[in-house]
Amino acid sequence: MKKLLALLFVVLSASSVFANEASSKKYEVRFLEKVPYGVTAWSQSELVKNARNREAHFVDYNNAAAQDLVLDATTQRDATKDTAAAARETAFYSVYNEKGWYLYIEAAEPLIDDLLDNVVDPQSPARKEGYEIFFAPGLHTVPYYQIFTRPFADATDYYDWGVSHRHYRSLKEFAKVESLPLEKGFGTFVFIPWEDVYEYLPQGEENWRFSIIRWMPYGKAGGVSWGGQVHDTGNFGFLHFQPPTAAQKTAMEKRMLRVAWFKYLATAKAAATFWDDEKLGDQEFYNSVLKPVMDEYTAQGEALGTPNDWNAVTLPKAAALRDDWMEFSYKISELRADYLRDKYFKATP
Repeated sequence: MKKLLALLFVVLSASSVFANEASSKKYEVRFLEKVPYGVTAWSQSELVKNARNREAHFVDYNNAAAQDLVLDATTQRDATKDTAAAARETAFYSVYNEKGWYLYIEAAEPLIDDLLDNVVDPQSPARKEGYEIFFAPGLHTVPYYQIFTRPFADATDYYDWGVSHRHYRSLKEFAKVESLPLEKGFGTFVFIPWEDVYEYLPQGEENWRFSIIRWMPYGKAGGVSWGGQVHDTGNFGFLHFQPPTAAQKTAMEKRMLRVAWFKYLATAKAAATFWDDEKLGDQEFYNSVLKPVMDEYTAQGEALGTPNDWNAVTLPKAAALRDDWMEFSYKISELRADYLRDKYFKATP
């Protein structure tokens, strides 16, 4: 029941999805071929040293709204706020390349040494310090994702606001999150590979709904938000993905097609072993339905040549196959369902 109520809350919040885009914050996410990976690399990078890449326009989280978060059944937050607490700057940086989308958050924390000393206490509010990251890869009819990471508890939770299917995959299987202490605070690195959201590769002038909320209970500093409140999608900010060049677009599409092809080969091999097994599988289904499809898909892939050599001319020939290659396990389930339906329930003349 709690989960259903929480899901209803998100659906209702999404009713504000058509809020005025022009009035919201927007961060320009540019394509960068070589991107730092991990907190250490980011914290020492030229990207962070260049103030033009820095976005630090966070505002205090609404105190009354923070008190209502106790009703959110999905997670627990500590929004303790002392008006005398020192301000703590929060900033983020973001870029993308052919591999995925990168986010780096850097947080100032004047009590960092004391905080680290108290992390050993499982009841310490130091372990409740954290970020909530929300994003939707588009503006309308797109999935919605939530990450809650607690750097000093070494814990990251991924909330699936949808049931896994062909076009929705849990972040848990793909995302990479790392947090490390820095001299005057701590850094958090997030990487979302395109494999998780390959239907939404940046192509032109895409905007993603996005927000970060930072909770700071150790210093009793409450919370700050870059856009809106928890699940307040209509007031989130936006990530504007600058259009890739033709070469960059080809690089992304080539990588995704190669990932799909190799994933298909592995899934097909395992499927053949199972379904062609005399005792475990169903050889009639395998030989009459599944094997012909696999033979066709394999032949089409091999006809494209060596995957490393695929290019802007080759890619369009296989574009229609990408989704079935990537989600071949779902394709098998669909073929199996049709086979059983025809075998046992097809009307007889």
